[in-house]
Amino acid sequence: MRSLLDFEQPLLELNQYAAQLKAFAKVNPELDLTKAITALDENTKELTRRAFQKVTRWDKVWLSRHAERPQAPVYIDAMLEDVIELHGDKLYADDRALIGGLAWFDGQPVIYLAQQKGTNIKERQEMNFGYTRPEGYRKARRLMLLAEKFNRPVICFVDTRGAHYDAESEERGQSIAIAENLAQMSTLRVPIIVVVIGEGGSGGALAIAIGDRVLMMEYAIYCVAAPEVCSSIVWKDQGERAPEATEGYKPTAEDLLKLGVIDEVIREPLGGAHRDIALAARRVKTAIRKHLKELMEIDSALLVEQRCERYRKIGIYGES
Repeated sequence: MRSLLDFEQPLLELNQYAAQLKAFAKVNPELDLTKAITALDENTKELTRRAFQKVTRWDKVWLSRHAERPQAPVYIDAMLEDVIELHGDKLYADDRALIGGLAWFDGQPVIYLAQQKGTNIKERQEMNFGYTRPEGYRKARRLMLLAEKFNRPVICFVDTRGAHYDAESEERGQSIAIAENLAQMSTLRVPIIVVVIGEGGSGGALAIAIGDRVLMMEYAIYCVAAPEVCSSIVWKDQGERAPEATEGYKPTAEDLLKLGVIDEVIREPLGGAHRDIALAARRVKTAIRKHLKELMEIDSALLVEQRCERYRKIGIYGES
């Protein structure tokens, strides 16, 4: 995974210069460098703004995978209170790639579900690099049923390239676990809000992404398969044409908003969510608060009906 994207290099250098100038000013208080520091900060912001006006879909794919991009636990810690994580699917094991449990959001009891990739080698191995196994999806379904039983809305944070693809996962019923989640979420009689915070790939993402409102971070992606996989399927290569595939199937938030697949794009701080994690978390919380308030006022039977209708409409087109 690239920790620094090509167009970020000059921006990083400017930030380093600014930090050095601020450090110098701190140890030399007799020199008034306020104007110089302010000018440098403004130039950095302007150059960052220009750079991000030119980002391609392929650039956004890499931003969604950025090594410093905040993962689900960051958002959970920032916006949920009294979090109690629950473990295991009551059948086989606990999957750390998908976490979930009980919490409070703005005084409202909720159930949360979240995918995570890990932030270091040890965590990534423990969490299968975000590839969820069937026991993870079964744990999610167990929590969905708990949400319905106690009338708690469900908040889902999506961030995975896809479901785990090894033989053991298939032997333990990967496809069945995903299908059962899709069926369960389609008829769940409580509000469901989905936020795609990084990568949303294939059925691995969709298994916790059937919602009444689907929101996406500005530099997240949501697609049927990773661009490299799409390239290998279409052109029979090793993923070399992934940038071309990305332009073709349009997995970015802006694309999916136009297609009606998602309901809102959550704007990220200038330079991406990793540049100002606290601000990114506040914007996600504000978006969830708005949609949850609307959904809580809808009768449960009508909620399910509208959810089903929402997904029936996806893919409908008219001929001119």
